[in-house]
Amino acid sequence: MTVLVTGARGNIGSRLVEHLARTGRQVRASARDVTGLDVPDGVERVALDLTAPDEAALEGVRTAFLYPTFGDIGGFLAAAVKAEVEHVVLLSSPASYDPVEHAGPIGAAHQAIEAAVRESGLGHTVLYPSWLATNTIRDWGGQIKAGTVAIAFPDWRINPIHLDDYVEVAADLLVREQFRGRSVVLTGPESLSQREVVATVAAVLGRPIDVREQTREEAVAALPEWFPAPVFASLLDVAANAADVPATVNNNVERITGHPARTFAQWMRDNASAY
Repeated sequence: MTVLVTGARGNIGSRLVEHLARTGRQVRASARDVTGLDVPDGVERVALDLTAPDEAALEGVRTAFLYPTFGDIGGFLAAAVKAEVEHVVLLSSPASYDPVEHAGPIGAAHQAIEAAVRESGLGHTVLYPSWLATNTIRDWGGQIKAGTVAIAFPDWRINPIHLDDYVEVAADLLVREQFRGRSVVLTGPESLSQREVVATVAAVLGRPIDVREQTREEAVAALPEWFPAPVFASLLDVAANAADVPATVNNNVERITGHPARTFAQWMRDNASAY
């Protein structure tokens, strides 16, 4: 039986496709446009828009990984029920339940897609990964190269998760029934301030990287055009509210995969070339 991975072009989806293929699973990788979509040998590629589904993409699919597509995915979910898909694993966000962020745009968007999956009747597990280690590239990549990272609330403590840990958990839930539950929160093994995260980046890269603390107003003014302003405002609210309170850490990665969660320093050693 086939495992469908949506969002196969992304950081998580691409890694999940590679992991499943490497462990001998039959994988179908999907994206809205598969032009240039690079997948391992033996992996099927299929063009799929979750808001305008093609039932053929679900033929023979036993389980599916759902990347959060914000729009009406009711047609896709109905098609999955019709195709007798047994279980779906949905990538969500802690913003869905965070005391501050749940009422903001990120939380509301994820709550809506979770509700659609829940109401579809499909067997499902919602995965809530903590602060993704790739955020350091997305948010600070250019600044890291320049040697100074400007951050509002740099003492906000986070719990970075290595993407390979997330991928291994998602893969386990797609191919085994043992740990399937309605929701699983995943964290890295340590609570670090953003300032400490930057220090770890610097230590692994072997070059100094300064942290310049921004005011909220400076951070908003420096917002990249691609980053939605309401989303950024919600993130700043979370950082301001949490201050330097330790981030929650749990052992779910180790319970499911059998090995301890990898540290952020390990992520940096594994991915230093990306910086």
